[in-house]
Amino acid sequence: MAIPPSTKLLGTLAIYVMELKTQGLVSVAENLISTSKSLPANLNPDKSGGFLTVVLDDFSRIFILEVGTYDTVKKDKYIRFSQEKAYRLYSDWLRNPSETVSSWQSRQPEIDRYGGAVLFDNPRKGLHSLVSFSGLNELTDEAISLMMGDQLDLKVDVERVIGISNNEVYRQMRNYMKRNS
Repeated sequence: MAIPPSTKLLGTLAIYVMELKTQGLVSVAENLISTSKSLPANLNPDKSGGFLTVVLDDFSRIFILEVGTYDTVKKDKYIRFSQEKAYRLYSDWLRNPSETVSSWQSRQPEIDRYGGAVLFDNPRKGLHSLVSFSGLNELTDEAISLMMGDQLDLKVDVERVIGISNNEVYRQMRNYMKRNS
């Protein structure tokens, strides 16, 4: 049975709209990275890119987006770390849903498990979403994830997340954004 032309058009339109949304997310992330470069708490302001993993609605939709510029030799590492943080955080949440909000809680750098992913609530749908970034330093990765979650209208107890990691980069970025909005 052939797919009706109207269905093909709707499918193409949906793909086009999703491409526009992901391009917008990349643009926002690049602007946030640019902002982070001037923050005193950012210990490695020379880095300017990596991979953003956005997991929506209890893993029903996953987007892995290349953001900015980075050392291409580290591409596979950044993709892997961005996804590992998200999957580890979700796994931690399944085991302990009342306590888990951040990949920082199960951070073990000696075995390449880093901070930088945040678990969010989607109040409109009653589902959970995650945002993870890898390519900058861990605190800046987490700050980008928090800011991107806000852009996606996702909810989390930000003070709890930044309290776990003592994330001064996020505090400075939030203050900068408030002053310049």
